[in-house]
Amino acid sequence: MKIHFSVTILSLLVYLSFGHISAAEEISIEELGKQVITSAFSRLNAKSQDTNMACLTNAGYVKYNGRSTRSLYDVISQNTEISLGRGNLLPVHTRWNETIWFAFVQKKSEKELLLTYITPNKHGISSTKPINVYVDKNQSFKIFKEVLGTKAFSIVTFANGWADGVPETLMNGALFHDHLCCGVFSGYFTVNFIKKHVALKEKEKYIYIGAPAWCQDDYIITHLNFTPGKGNYCTMKYPWHRPWKTSEKVYEKLGGIIIRFDDIIHRGQACLLCFDWREDDFKQFVEIPNLKLDWKDQPWLHVWYNRFFLKHLDHPENFVSVLKIKELKNQNDLNRLIKMGANPLEEILGQDKLWTSDLN
Repeated sequence: MKIHFSVTILSLLVYLSFGHISAAEEISIEELGKQVITSAFSRLNAKSQDTNMACLTNAGYVKYNGRSTRSLYDVISQNTEISLGRGNLLPVHTRWNETIWFAFVQKKSEKELLLTYITPNKHGISSTKPINVYVDKNQSFKIFKEVLGTKAFSIVTFANGWADGVPETLMNGALFHDHLCCGVFSGYFTVNFIKKHVALKEKEKYIYIGAPAWCQDDYIITHLNFTPGKGNYCTMKYPWHRPWKTSEKVYEKLGGIIIRFDDIIHRGQACLLCFDWREDDFKQFVEIPNLKLDWKDQPWLHVWYNRFFLKHLDHPENFVSVLKIKELKNQNDLNRLIKMGANPLEEILGQDKLWTSDLN
């Protein structure tokens, strides 16, 4: 049965800056979920049948008073139009020992994205007054941090990504990563380039080397099911922005290494990828030709780069290419790329003496 709200309930719940409900330790998980929904929908002046809603939460990853919170998925889907199947219930990967939280979002218009943030406290639950979390160009995140604290970047990027229609598979990888930065989005293009241009031949397997590795790797490993435990993913710490410089050539915009290998005949191929961020095209997209890309102090860049990327979903070649290919003629050739102490960039491109001195 859907929860239906009356004027009386709304007037009782909306007061001051926070809504306090019955003592947290005395309620069940189901009752917690219903109270959260009631408070959120009253704050947003929404109805249970509204479809322009989403909920971000770490439920399912954390406990509440020692109890599992996974059943909250059912409580939310049974009482609202928000569910995993509809793609608007978004569980954000967090540590097991964090406090449970919820962020309900309502898309009112193209540039009006209202959000209320809900957490339990010793009195019951607290819900914030709605704030508009739509990210415009040059948007300051100060107001978001005042309300959401350290989770501001995560929650705001997810809310905007959901409202902008980010693909489901990309959202899944970003939820694992715990925020929707443009680095995760770059993995979407890398994966689609691999599937399209480095397809497996019969009896071959993939191995991916994050050299360099960045946020895209969390999407790559979730979508292609690469994990260290299965031996098909490994990484070496190398700055993604640093070019590899040999005596003959400078290799820029390194994008990771995808290997195809046949364990029966012990032959394969390693492709070092290139990822081009197309920064000039992005500056044209946002209509700020002299823009300085400061990823740390200008978080709005991530949301707008995601919007830029959304215009190119079907064209991974716009960003990804093969920088160099190394043929693998035996098992030792593979081992020199993936065994402990290996330097796959040096194996494929040749020695970078400056990098060697950096290590020393």
